[in-house]
Amino acid sequence: MTELVKRYRRNAEKCLRLVQDFGDPEAKRSLLAMANAWLMLAAQREKNIEAAPANESTSPINEPPPPPYEPPAPPPIDEPPPGSEPPQRLSAAEPDDSVQS
Repeated sequence: MTELVKRYRRNAEKCLRLVQDFGDPEAKRSLLAMANAWLMLAAQREKNIEAAPANESTSPINEPPPPPYEPPAPPPIDEPPPGSEPPQRLSAAEPDDSVQS
């Protein structure tokens, strides 16, 4: 049995001990559900360990997840794409003929 399986089972035991301290039926149901979830995790972990090939090690719990995919950043808005002409800017004194009022 691995340390992780032992920890899961200890967490289930803690939940079962806490059930005795609560009078609220909803709290008891929640704690029993949590204990059940911990026991299911322990059983699943044991199953995965048994199913793993002998030459393949299981990954430790503290191993960081892979970094999320980040698409490349678009070019800044103020800079035109390479090879294009810069946009024409209007001054306050020059009205834009394309806009009709």
